[in-house]
Amino acid sequence: TMKWSLGDNVMAKWPGSALYFPAVVQKIDEKDGYAEVLFSDGTTMDVDLKFLKAEATFKRRTRSKSPARSRRRSRSPSRKQTRSTTRESLDRKSRRINTSSSSSDEKKFVATVNLEPKKANEEIKVKTTKTKVSYIKRTSGLEKIVLSSKVEITKTIIPDSRYMVTRKQVKEMYMSKAANVETKLKEEESPSAPVVNETNEFEYGGVLGVFFMYLTLPLLPLTFLAYKKQAKLSMIPRRLQDYYDPMSTLIVLQFLLFHALIYALPFGYVIKGPATPNGKKLDYRISAMYSLVFTFAAYGALYYYKFPITSIKLLPLATAATLASYIGVILVHLKSRNTPNDELNPHGNSGSVIYDSFLGRELHPRIGSLFDLKLYLYRPGMAAWLVLVMIEMQKQYEADDKFSPQILLLGVSQILYIILEFFWDEEQCPFMFDIKNEGLGFVQFFGELVIVPFIYSLPVRYAVEHPTALQTTQIAGLCLLLVVGFGLIVLSGRQKSMFRKNPFDPKLSYLESLPPSRPGGDRLLVSGFWGMVRHPNYLGEIVVGFAWSAACGVTHLLPWFYPIFVVGLLCHRALRDDVRCRQKHGLAWKIYCQRVKYRVIPYIF
Repeated sequence: TMKWSLGDNVMAKWPGSALYFPAVVQKIDEKDGYAEVLFSDGTTMDVDLKFLKAEATFKRRTRSKSPARSRRRSRSPSRKQTRSTTRESLDRKSRRINTSSSSSDEKKFVATVNLEPKKANEEIKVKTTKTKVSYIKRTSGLEKIVLSSKVEITKTIIPDSRYMVTRKQVKEMYMSKAANVETKLKEEESPSAPVVNETNEFEYGGVLGVFFMYLTLPLLPLTFLAYKKQAKLSMIPRRLQDYYDPMSTLIVLQFLLFHALIYALPFGYVIKGPATPNGKKLDYRISAMYSLVFTFAAYGALYYYKFPITSIKLLPLATAATLASYIGVILVHLKSRNTPNDELNPHGNSGSVIYDSFLGRELHPRIGSLFDLKLYLYRPGMAAWLVLVMIEMQKQYEADDKFSPQILLLGVSQILYIILEFFWDEEQCPFMFDIKNEGLGFVQFFGELVIVPFIYSLPVRYAVEHPTALQTTQIAGLCLLLVVGFGLIVLSGRQKSMFRKNPFDPKLSYLESLPPSRPGGDRLLVSGFWGMVRHPNYLGEIVVGFAWSAACGVTHLLPWFYPIFVVGLLCHRALRDDVRCRQKHGLAWKIYCQRVKYRVIPYIF
């Protein structure tokens, strides 16, 4: 028989403390040994069943408005407040204030004030509005008071007779916050101070690994683009003109400026992105559909005026895009040198220029308040992929005077994927793993400007050079795979978007979710698409990639590089995302992983 049932009034232990507060049982998971409880301040959390007590076992105390405030004011009965003026008394109060501090994620600032001798046993009440005293540190006649935001408290401090903060000084400290405190913070934590990679965990093989990737990654697209229908080693281009020409460089530069101009124009609307590590929510301009319309219009104009667009050489284009990636990495890395520490990438701040520039040292580099460089890079990358697909379709049409079923299947599905994945659903991009959690480095530049357009369009290009006659049953099977893949991508994204906006939307009442186990955390979906695997959108992308390669046949390994690459990329990203989510959600993520065991591919990974 269960000790507790739904709706019971209990005393529940507040996570991260030793104190109990009134709560109501909302859900019970006897298997995992947890109960979802609603505290009196409106916070819902998971609490271990062994930390639920009957109300009768506790003496009635003064009721407070929230567990957080009560936790700061409560005292053990054996520790009565004294008015001792000894140094030990002040230190004990300092430790008590430090113990009652909230999450370390809250933004902190440091203010230093001079201390004046006062009369012994004189009592000062320091009232802070939307701030909280975290701890007091005494250093040679000065006292540092570290404050963190979001809480309103009143503390009575009985200081040492030799060390005391006057009421006037406290008032001046708050009044001069904008001018003085931020200056103190910059002095304490200058952008050039040693950073932030406290875990010392390196990805991609560390410094040597990323150095090797710097040298070898550009060879991938160049190798595939140099491959021809009857390719032999002796036929690989060896002249510099085959890999580089000024016209290709000019085309790449104009394409980048074209999409930068559209992004800078006041089209579309602005949304709030996810919270950054320093607690801010950045604004993002959503106007990718305008980029799509202008891209189609520009291509149509070139076609109408008979510009020889199909004669553009892809190999020098890829070289120019690669050079643009290296130049962009250098400029963004130099820009990050003047960026505050709380805006840097904690996983790309090792102190090694090679490693940090590869992962990106700055999390959200911007030009002005709305031109986000990471979100911008998606536009020329996805638009270039779209243009290359249309070029290959035009080549096949001009050669045969009609579209083959194979090219129609591949070309139309890739164009539809590009539109659905980014242009139509750009509002979800700020919440994607790479934009939300990764810095802007070589991974982003080379991935968006080179890998996406020249590697992702590989199946269509291969089909033009190696046409395959598809049977009706094959076409039907491939269409079914594409529908499943597109459904996973679009519907899981829409489900997550609706849940993020309002977890308690009546339209989502059929979904089960986990409450946060940390104050300020997010609820986690454990049913629907997100109850199948932890990344159903990744699974959809793999299914779509498999369908594209299958449409090219199995006579050559080249068109199968795309799904192999995507599987490796997304599985690696899922592992990295698990680490970030474990740090962010704590116990709730552990429970979620027990419920949803597979990351991307059911029963495999």
